[in-house]
Amino acid sequence: MTNTRTVAIGLVVLAILTGLFLEHVLLAGFGAWSVTQPLTRPLWNDWTWSSFIGLGIAAAAAIYIWVTPKTREVAIDIVAELRKVSWPGLPETRAATVAVIVASLIAAVLLGLFDVCWQFLTDKIQNPSL
Repeated sequence: MTNTRTVAIGLVVLAILTGLFLEHVLLAGFGAWSVTQPLTRPLWNDWTWSSFIGLGIAAAAAIYIWVTPKTREVAIDIVAELRKVSWPGLPETRAATVAVIVASLIAAVLLGLFDVCWQFLTDKIQNPSL
């Protein structure tokens, strides 16, 4: 698949996801005022005016990004650079994940011990009778 096609598919997917997000934001916004509540009523199945407005805004943004030469070239260059990256395999990813989990657990235990020690010391300083 060419870099241009990858960018185009990415923009379409991003526009759909952004449109669905905007639909919920617009539903919440339009539902807050009584004047705009008709925009939250279903038109067809679960589609409302908010759905069409959100998807329309997202589609317009994706089209604007695509027709602007600078942003399209930058996106194509990013895809080209990502194709050069050597991605780790499953064994490397698993080993790195285990290492991060173990290091996090060790750090949590050490910080917990320091917290208990400092709490004990500050209690002794504030109230020596304990």
